Amino acid sequence: MIDISNIFKPGITHTLSATTTSGATRTSAFSAQVTIVMLTVTDDCFIAFGGEPTATTSSVFITQDTPYFFGVSSGSMCAAITSSSTSTVYVTELGR
Repeated sequence: MIDISNIFKPGITHTLSATTTSGATRTSAFSAQVTIVMLTVTDDCFIAFGGEPTATTSSVFITQDTPYFFGVSSGSMCAAITSSSTSTVYVTELGR
């Protein structure tokens, strides 16, 4: 039997343009009841979550073209920055 307890329904996708100076550029607040998001990026970057996050090159590092899943608090936001290029950051809210 297949375990389907980990299947999520995609919701709103937020898009950020991450650059070397974009650390305070944020998504809008995640929808109520959202506790998991999926991130994919077009180039390596650093991300941060919180009420008013600012990403730095000391934040969580994620690589391009790989989906990452993060637990988040309802109403939190995501910020992103790169160390040397520009990256499009896709943050998709996931629900059950």
